[in-house]
Amino acid sequence: MRGHGVAPDVGTFSTLVTGLCRAGRLDEAWGVLDWMMQEGCLPMVHTYTPILHGYCRQGRIEEARKLMDFMEGAGCPPSIVTYNVLIKALCDDGRFDEVKEVLAEIKTKGPKPSAVTYNTYMDALSKAGMAEKAVELFEDMRCEGLKPTGFTLSIALNCFCVHSKFSEVIRLLERSTELNWCAAVVAYNTVMSRLCDMERWLAILELLADMIKKGIIPNTRTFNILIQSLCIRGKLSIAINLVFNHGIPANVVTYNTLIHWSYYHGRASDADSMFEYMKKVANVAPDEVTYTIMIDGLCRQGKFDEATDCFKEFLKDRLSKDLLTPLINRLGRKERIRNIVVVFREIERQGFVRNYMIFEDTVRSFCTVGFRQHTEIFNLEFLLEGILGPGKEVYPAHNGRRKR
Repeated sequence: MRGHGVAPDVGTFSTLVTGLCRAGRLDEAWGVLDWMMQEGCLPMVHTYTPILHGYCRQGRIEEARKLMDFMEGAGCPPSIVTYNVLIKALCDDGRFDEVKEVLAEIKTKGPKPSAVTYNTYMDALSKAGMAEKAVELFEDMRCEGLKPTGFTLSIALNCFCVHSKFSEVIRLLERSTELNWCAAVVAYNTVMSRLCDMERWLAILELLADMIKKGIIPNTRTFNILIQSLCIRGKLSIAINLVFNHGIPANVVTYNTLIHWSYYHGRASDADSMFEYMKKVANVAPDEVTYTIMIDGLCRQGKFDEATDCFKEFLKDRLSKDLLTPLINRLGRKERIRNIVVVFREIERQGFVRNYMIFEDTVRSFCTVGFRQHTEIFNLEFLLEGILGPGKEVYPAHNGRRKR
């Protein structure tokens, strides 16, 4: 830049400081501050804020606060964005009393709190189980003349739901248009999800009708909540009918829900059909949850060969220990040694590394079901020979000797 006669300005130096802070190189960022001041370029609030953010990311909150004092002394008072960074760090650390002090400091020193300020604090309180305090902040926010955002509304709705104040929830949603709040589909989904957890089926349907009347278009998440609610209530046939005959948009979560509850209600053929339909007709790729449900359901029916084939199909994408272990446990309980050997040979054929953790879980599974007894130990020996191959050592050599 200098070679081309272009002098770096505060924006140039601030960008460099931001990059160093994101890389965790705070000492070098301070070096840039010294450098720019030597060049006669005074740092601004957006120059200091990334350093403060870096301190907070590293849990160095006290140093962040000292930096804010330094900014005051340097004639560059922190902005509300700077304060929001500090408040977020304090909330993440559960230091809510200090957040109160910072809010009082903000009101004294001048920068007006923003919706982000309150959203950060309310969200942290809600997640920490202090929903009532979060709701109080909602009222404070309105008194400050701040317009709640969609995120604010979602937090408030969730807080009311936590305390089963569903009359407040409905009132808030009804007033959303009057107060010019954007009660979007996310807000309705928040409430419907909580109602589903509390088995308030009728209320879910009422909210669905209300959002449609207001012209709010339900999304896939909305319908997944509805499908889950129907399945839990024992209305699986209605849920299946909605998806297959009424064009409800379905994703992998939708199909996972239907397959799970089909197996749960003993409708294995429906589950198998849905698995094939989602792959071949709906063109929805099964995920690990899908295969976990399928393998568990097939094993419960005693269809161990099909369960093994299902696992082999999943192996085309990757090897999941979370999927392998329960399969081995079920095959072990039924002494399906041949299937286990097939599984491990397929793992090797697909080029995956069979590490000690996989073997340890397999041996542990067999010992749990009783194969450590002398009358059944041959099963374990046969298994290890099948996995390792004939003539391979079961015990690794060490210092020229076998460990016994």
